[in-house]
Amino acid sequence: MASTIGTTAHAQPTFTRSAGVAELGQSPKALCLLGSSWVLVDEDGTTYPTTGLEGATVLDVATDARGVLAVGSRPAPPFTEATVWQSADGLTWHETMRLTGTNTEFTGVGFGPGTAMALGSGLTEERAPTRTIAARRTPQGWSEVPVTGLEQTAEHAITTLSGNRSGWIAAAVTQDGTTLYRSPDGSAWSTVDAGQLDDTAVQGILLEDNAIRWVANAIGGSAAITGTVGAGRRPVAVPENAQLVGAARSRRGPLSYWLVDGRPVTAGI
Repeated sequence: MASTIGTTAHAQPTFTRSAGVAELGQSPKALCLLGSSWVLVDEDGTTYPTTGLEGATVLDVATDARGVLAVGSRPAPPFTEATVWQSADGLTWHETMRLTGTNTEFTGVGFGPGTAMALGSGLTEERAPTRTIAARRTPQGWSEVPVTGLEQTAEHAITTLSGNRSGWIAAAVTQDGTTLYRSPDGSAWSTVDAGQLDDTAVQGILLEDNAIRWVANAIGGSAAITGTVGAGRRPVAVPENAQLVGAARSRRGPLSYWLVDGRPVTAGI
């Protein structure tokens, strides 16, 4: 059953977009854009201002025991430069990598076997994806790395990236649906068996012991749906106009996060 984050007696702020969900403390929190400022929104609706993301375009977030990562781009007129930020608490951010002098953006970030990585796109002057880019965190810092097997995503940006100790899963959306890609090391990628998900725009992936759980808006009609690769799919109990933000684990089990008329809503998946 869906629940609105932050149902209080006071009028709730209206968010223009959300970059994703960060698992912080005892509950996941959404990183949302309020006017021109990025804020962290707790499940009870409490909103916390952030610093270090002013003027940034943030497109994805991920967390592990070391803190939170965010990816997106910084403006560098007439282009943008792919950027990675890091935070210990989701509130105070600092830039850890930027692809200066390029027209690029990172669109997915995640934690996997022993490290973190980001995927994104090189862009044309019209901001259309033209090649896939990747970066990895090492003990010395972040650096761009080559990848193989993602050539099909050159014109379709990665929408989400997730990992665990066994490897990585990435999603790329076309006009017809989503293709899922798998990698044991973040370098060599291949398509997931049964990973062609028709009529879906996947924005959230949860890796389980022997399954890949996904959440999406349907491309035709934008209905909210969830499923497991190789198994069925079912609707998610949110309003028809809900736009998916992402998915995260919580004390209540796996949850999906949505924006409905500018307000965050959660629903079990």
